[in-house]
Amino acid sequence: MVSAAPTAPSDATELPGSTAPAAAASTAASTALDLADARARDAADPGWRDRFHIPPGPDGEPSIYLCGNSLGLQPKATAGVIQQELDDWARLGVEGHFTAARPWYSYHEPLQAPLARLVGALPHEVVPMNGLSTNLHLLMASFYRPTAARHRIVIEGGAFPSDRYAVASQARFHGYDPAEAVVALHPREGEAQ
Repeated sequence: MVSAAPTAPSDATELPGSTAPAAAASTAASTALDLADARARDAADPGWRDRFHIPPGPDGEPSIYLCGNSLGLQPKATAGVIQQELDDWARLGVEGHFTAARPWYSYHEPLQAPLARLVGALPHEVVPMNGLSTNLHLLMASFYRPTAARHRIVIEGGAFPSDRYAVASQARFHGYDPAEAVVALHPREGEAQ
């Protein structure tokens, strides 16, 4: 953690990776930012900063939180949304799959179009599901076809234990020793992690 939260797109339907106007992309690519400029832009952008709990940095001020790959900032609405799901579960039981405030059976449907835009696919080609470790297992079960000459799997050094297990178990399933087949890459001396 370092110290100001990222701002979200002003349009709730626009996701990172979606097509942006060419002029904005050109301006962003050609503008060198320094800390003062970044702070000025952040102050000028109403953003969604106030919608998130922002942990304090060592100085007690709100941090600049750049860890979104695993556990990003908690939206302030989270507790209420989770409580609604718990209430629906208590009140409806299995019927919550179809009659909850946000039906569980079709949870993925409103996410398909934005996810498709994010990855450059058509909505019927994507579905949000599971967690990373489960999806690694499914991906490798479908596509990992090792040979004696090409069987190594590259993974980031320090990956979550469940991700390392998923990769090692696939190597083992195909008859390879994970100690030899799984290659963990770490930053070189002096590189940031």
